[in-house]
Amino acid sequence: MEKSTLSIILPSYNQESYLPDAIESALAQTAPVKEIIVIDDGSTDSSLSIAKSYEGRGVKVIAQTNRGLPSARNTGIMNATSDYILPLDADDMLLENCVERIMEKAEETKADIIAPSFKTFGLANQEVILQGGLIAKSFVYANRIGYFSAFKREKAIAIGGYSPKMIWGWEDLHFWINMLLNGATVSVIQEPLVLYRIKEQSMITDANVHTEELLAQLKKDFPTLYES
Repeated sequence: MEKSTLSIILPSYNQESYLPDAIESALAQTAPVKEIIVIDDGSTDSSLSIAKSYEGRGVKVIAQTNRGLPSARNTGIMNATSDYILPLDADDMLLENCVERIMEKAEETKADIIAPSFKTFGLANQEVILQGGLIAKSFVYANRIGYFSAFKREKAIAIGGYSPKMIWGWEDLHFWINMLLNGATVSVIQEPLVLYRIKEQSMITDANVHTEELLAQLKKDFPTLYES
């Protein structure tokens, strides 16, 4: 039986300062990556030209008009050709054994979602070790795994990918709940494999301003989960 394959999808919007480190971390993996796809979401800085400078090293680059992170990730999902997809934002990095450990866990568990623990860096430095036994109910009021968890492409396509309704953020929380409510299984790795950057201004700070609207959208899309 053939081993599962993995693609890294890397959405980018005006991240010229960080993008090279993200791409280099994807290229430096100790285990085979079927493809690395950078989706430039209408950047107005030099991000697109930076991404294209890596095409000679096998990185695929897709440029689209600015439609937001959910759309950029969905573009990556639709263009990927592997069994598992690992999202990586342009300001974060993978440790070099990240894909190796994820694929070991995938072969061992056959889980639909493989969630690695992580380290923060930048304005905060700490290790975040994930806890297992996760079900949809675990995610009602907080995310329990990182956006950079690998997932089966066919499962993501079956639920329509990331919701474009989550325009202010929390798109990964919505995505995980949708996956789990549709029968997906999740397995965590209690070893930090991703470097997650903490900075003053990010999508999380934007999302926090819109908590009420985002929570309202979750309740609208998953009423049985929030009523029970």
